[in-house]
Amino acid sequence: MTEGGPGAITFSRRRILAAAGLAAACLWTGDAARGQPGVGEGIRVIRARPGKASLRGTDAGATEIWGYDGGSPGPLLRVKRGTEVRVRLVNDLPEPTSVHWHGVHTPNAMDGVSGLTQPPIAPGASFDYRFTPPDAGTFWYHPPRDFAGQLGRGLAGALVVEEAAPVDVDRDVALVLSDWRLAGDGTIDPGSGPQPPHLTANGTSQLDIAVTAHERLRLRLVNATVARALVVRIERHQAMVMAIDGEPADPFAARGGRIALGPGNRVDLFIDATLAPGERAAIAVEAAGKETALARLVYAATPPARPAPRPDPAPLPDNPLPRTIDLTRALKVDVPVRSDMGAAPANGRPLFSLKRGRAVMLGLLNRADAAMAVHVHGHHFRLLDRLDDGWKPFWLDTLLIPAGQSDHVTFVADNPGKWRIDAQPLGPGGGSPGWFEVI
Repeated sequence: MTEGGPGAITFSRRRILAAAGLAAACLWTGDAARGQPGVGEGIRVIRARPGKASLRGTDAGATEIWGYDGGSPGPLLRVKRGTEVRVRLVNDLPEPTSVHWHGVHTPNAMDGVSGLTQPPIAPGASFDYRFTPPDAGTFWYHPPRDFAGQLGRGLAGALVVEEAAPVDVDRDVALVLSDWRLAGDGTIDPGSGPQPPHLTANGTSQLDIAVTAHERLRLRLVNATVARALVVRIERHQAMVMAIDGEPADPFAARGGRIALGPGNRVDLFIDATLAPGERAAIAVEAAGKETALARLVYAATPPARPAPRPDPAPLPDNPLPRTIDLTRALKVDVPVRSDMGAAPANGRPLFSLKRGRAVMLGLLNRADAAMAVHVHGHHFRLLDRLDDGWKPFWLDTLLIPAGQSDHVTFVADNPGKWRIDAQPLGPGGGSPGWFEVI
């Protein structure tokens, strides 16, 4: 089995990223975030609690939300690859919760699925999450699908695992994209909000990102919406895709500066600031056929950072994922995904069980009348080509499957434990096809 070549991963092949698919206080840069106490040193205490956010801009009233440390998104957690993450989640909400570290290959007990990997965290209680991320990349944390309503109230944050050696960029910004169902008075109304929902980038709809001409920006996009596919467009700039779902990809230019993300997907972009000092360029997000400019690149009115733009970027360093997968002995399993399925109980039977180190070829059969975002916990997978025996030249942990269609993925089951497979339709509803066990 061979991987597809670099030409296979262009935006014109819409299935690639459609399947894979920001107010300075909200702007997270690498320099500002590296000194956070408790991340990779002591215990970083984060409280899930009610708070307020200016989701509609500073001229409108604040909205009551639920957030980590009362904000949405929650604190940006940044740690070096190979350093332990130590987070104590204190539940100051009126209902149970837990935290899923989306895309991180955590030990099973740290995956945050209440009833399957840990008991739910009761109001007033706490839980210590400790794990060492094996992969550098862009990840995020949020309540698992059992508590999907909490995500809609604002509980989400980004986790950045930095490469062991610094990557040659001038600025590193995480952009957490969220959707909100708001009533006319700005309160959260999950049942009857407007269509499309109100979108924010890092909790605001008016975000400026400062750049200087001839700088290189690493923009980490996180689709933290409940169930919304997004297309991000960078105006008047070439956007080089460097990583998808936290894992390095062969660099390629997003056609027209546009990149698509399904719910839960992440994409790392390198953007060279090639406009003149004093210029501005929009970062627009399209959802449900409507495009909204949520952020903009604002150029300083100072001389360029260097005489000329940087050369084309080299690929990001590899993460420890298998270069090949032996499909001759792979366990082949078909899993129907439907929007009317409830969360799989922990005391139910696993969809399948296999020994650690064995490959699995998973057929994901979307029987719903809506596109479904499927997330495999604890592992990354390759998307198999429909037309030949190869796979796409990138890794995913979340896949958007069109209504009535099927996709096949493969991965090596190298992380022991009970792992959920989530399925979330675009639009209302939810469900999970179940869980599998690696022994």
